[in-house]
Amino acid sequence: MSVRCFYIDESYDQQKFCLSAIAIRHDQWRDCFNRVQQHRRLLKQDHGVFIRKEIHAHELVGGRGQLADQIINKHTRSRIFYGLLRLVAELPGVMVFNICLDIKGRRDPQLDAWERLLNRIERTMLAFEQREFPMRKELLSKLPPNTTTPGDALHTRLLNYAPRAMIFADEGRETEITRVYRKMTVYNPIPSQFGTWADGATRNMPLQRIIEDPVFKPSHHSFFVQLADCVSFALLKRETPPTPNIEKYGINKFFEPCLASVCYKPASPRDPLGIVRK
Repeated sequence: MSVRCFYIDESYDQQKFCLSAIAIRHDQWRDCFNRVQQHRRLLKQDHGVFIRKEIHAHELVGGRGQLADQIINKHTRSRIFYGLLRLVAELPGVMVFNICLDIKGRRDPQLDAWERLLNRIERTMLAFEQREFPMRKELLSKLPPNTTTPGDALHTRLLNYAPRAMIFADEGRETEITRVYRKMTVYNPIPSQFGTWADGATRNMPLQRIIEDPVFKPSHHSFFVQLADCVSFALLKRETPPTPNIEKYGINKFFEPCLASVCYKPASPRDPLGIVRK
């Protein structure tokens, strides 16, 4: 079974709510972690940034918070931020999912964004399964007749591919988000992209491929959640008019050159970067 760990955090202002997820395969997790850890060591070496200090994107680029044993000016902070985004794109096998919703007219944009993201994760796991299954059946059909492994056992092992997801997120509104997730495992009406299903306007497609409830942990205990915060902040600054400080250091232009290559575009095929907007 293939498991992907999704690390999630959000950024928002009065106009937009952005939710981003960094997805890492279980068999590449240790390599990814080692690379992030090494990057933090280099930040310590080059700029004095404390390895165990939480990096919060808003404070980092705004010049707030004591990140290091020395003063770091805003230009250098912007370059540190850029480097963190590049780090995300260089992680082995990484995928980045992004939701960006208008706040106006929404009762609860955060829960709306979570609902969109959970559905994209579920559909992605299903798509992986549907893509892999025929390939494994074809491989099975090409095995020589004198294969020593018992046929039933070999058939079971080759076809036993069930991609699953686990969710890790920053603390905050745990009860409400968990309630949304649990409801979607039972009742999750999905409208057809073609206007209607054969059996009605919506079809119930409960979540089945996400393991357990979302796991919430303090962001200062997770390098990956901190990176998800950087991604969502870069997306927010791309999508909203820049303040003078953001524009001065080009932070509103970081998202696409840094992350376009790892954005999971099938999440929203109509958007060039796969950003879910509705």
